[in-house]
Amino acid sequence: MKPEKRWITPPIIQHGDFRFSLLICSELTNISHRVALRGDVDALFVPEWNQDIETFNALVESAALDIHAYIIQCNDRQYGDSRIRGSFKDSWKRDVLRVKGGITDYCVVGEIDVHALRQFQSIYRSPDKPFKPVPDGFEIEHSRKMLPEG
Repeated sequence: MKPEKRWITPPIIQHGDFRFSLLICSELTNISHRVALRGDVDALFVPEWNQDIETFNALVESAALDIHAYIIQCNDRQYGDSRIRGSFKDSWKRDVLRVKGGITDYCVVGEIDVHALRQFQSIYRSPDKPFKPVPDGFEIEHSRKMLPEG
């Protein structure tokens, strides 16, 4: 299979005020794709049909910190490990939602706070919480910047 349109960097989709991208599981392994999205997206969607959940566990956890965005991983229920991962300071908050397997197909809904993420990223020096500090070299894309509340 060859795509009709090839891309070098992952396309960014803007839906209203929400900016996101989509990588299939094998594309998530390409560090260049993750670097290209850093500071430019609120979330990254990763649809999978992947039985190597241990490797992708590490990739999803790392991507949430590297890109400093929500990672929405959706794996086949046969293998499990679908989740919404955030770069929160408190470890118990990092998996906003996480499910493993099941007998029948179902839909699970989680909520992400894009505005809180953007406000945090917009501050020159990362505050103590609710997210981990932005990674070294992180630059928020200008249109995503927000003034902090207060």
